[in-house]
Amino acid sequence: MSLPTLRHCAVIIVFTLMGASATHGQVLVEYGTLTSNSAGVAASVKPPMPRKGLPGSASSAGSSATSSSASVSAVTPEETAKTNRQFFQGHSGPDAAQISLHTVPDHAGAWIDGKFIGRTPLDLKLAPGHHRVLVRATNMQEFMREFDLAAKQTQPIDVTLKSGYQSEIIIHWPSKN
Repeated sequence: MSLPTLRHCAVIIVFTLMGASATHGQVLVEYGTLTSNSAGVAASVKPPMPRKGLPGSASSAGSSATSSSASVSAVTPEETAKTNRQFFQGHSGPDAAQISLHTVPDHAGAWIDGKFIGRTPLDLKLAPGHHRVLVRATNMQEFMREFDLAAKQTQPIDVTLKSGYQSEIIIHWPSKN
């Protein structure tokens, strides 16, 4: 084989390998884009809502017999939130503390100690002690904080949610040397 033919074959092999690397890099970028979008969708999925009846209450004891019947009514998130707020206020006691939960943006979903309590802004009476708040909104990063309440304390909780989308992309281009 002549030297020019050998060089020509070498150039074709190099370009083929470079094209395969570029294609592999493109696949990785597209996969990263797909998984980051999937993560955004997954973050916006709401966790299952607790049952309307609370453990040990008369409504949950009687509901097991009726839930096996053919007609089961769906519980809305608003009904669940109302039930959970009533639960917290009913168990707050005479030394109840109060939280005032405000978010930017408004109307974010809020959970206290794993129970959905509704959309913000909210004011809620809680029993003194240790609690956990979780706030979620579509296309936003979720927020979670643990806090302690003293007897008859009023505690504001102001939350500014951050965008769930990446706000900056940095590309490092190889330098010519």
